[in-house]
Amino acid sequence: MINTWWFNIIAYLGLYILFTQFYKIATKSSKNDGALTILLQLLSGVIVLILMPLFKFQFPTSINTYLLLGLACIFYAIADRVNTTARRGLEVSVYSILGQLSTVFVIAWGIIFFKEKIIIKQLLGALLIIIGNVMVLYKKGKFEWNKYILFSLLGNLAMSIGISVDVGISNHFNLPIYVAITLIVPAFLLLVFERVKIKEVINEYKTGDRKAILLVCASWGIMIITMLRAYEFGSVTTIAPLCAITTILNVFVAYFALKEKSSLLKKILAAIIVIAGIILIKI
Repeated sequence: MINTWWFNIIAYLGLYILFTQFYKIATKSSKNDGALTILLQLLSGVIVLILMPLFKFQFPTSINTYLLLGLACIFYAIADRVNTTARRGLEVSVYSILGQLSTVFVIAWGIIFFKEKIIIKQLLGALLIIIGNVMVLYKKGKFEWNKYILFSLLGNLAMSIGISVDVGISNHFNLPIYVAITLIVPAFLLLVFERVKIKEVINEYKTGDRKAILLVCASWGIMIITMLRAYEFGSVTTIAPLCAITTILNVFVAYFALKEKSSLLKKILAAIIVIAGIILIKI
C-alpha cells in the first residue's frame, strides 16, 4: 500500500496542508524570521533522517551531481528564507495561490536556458496561473502590492531555479538523506550569510509556538518524500494536478482554521483557475 501513488498523494495532501497552516501560526510568534527558518530547516532535516532505513542506501559517484545539488541548495536557502517572511505577512490562502507561480518560472527557464520546445498548451496553462494570481491580488479596483508579495515572488523565483538545477538528483540518493541535505545545508548557509546566532535560533524555539514548530518540522521532510514517491509510482499527468489541489484545499482550511474569510469566492475561483492551468501544463 505504501508503494502506491495514491497512498503517497493522499499523505502528501494531508501533510502539505498541515505544514502550510502551522507554518503560518509559527511565524506569528517569531522574533526573527531568519532564525525561525533555520530552526525549522534543521529540525525537519534531522527528523526526516529517521526514515533512512526504509530506503535503499545509495549515493552518486559523479562530482557534478554534488555540485549541482550544492547549487540548488543555495537557491533553496533563499527561497525558504524569503518565504518565511512572506508567510508571516500573507494569508495562507493567498500565499498558496501565489506559490503556483514557481511552475510558470520553471517553464520559462526551460525555454530560455534549456532550449525546450515551446508548447502552446503549456503557455496557455501558465497564462491561466498568472490570471488566477492577478485575480487574487486585485482588490477594490487596484492591485494589492506590498513587501510580502514581493518576497513571495522572489521565493517562487528562487525555488524554480533550485528545482530546475535539481531535476533527477534525488534518484541517486537514499531519499531521506537527500531531503535532509536540501534542508540542513540551506540552514547552515543562512546561519553563515545572514549572520544568525545559534542563541537566536534556540530562542525561537523557547519563545515561539512550540506546537506549531514541531508540527511543521514533523511534516516538512516527510511531505517532500511523499511527493517524490508519488511521482515515482504515478504519471506526471496524474500526480501534478492532484498536488495542485492543495491550492484550493488551503483556501478552505484557512477559512475555518485561521478565519481567513475575506473574498472567499474570489479566492476559490482564482484557485480553480490556477489548478486548471496546472492541469493544462501537465496533460
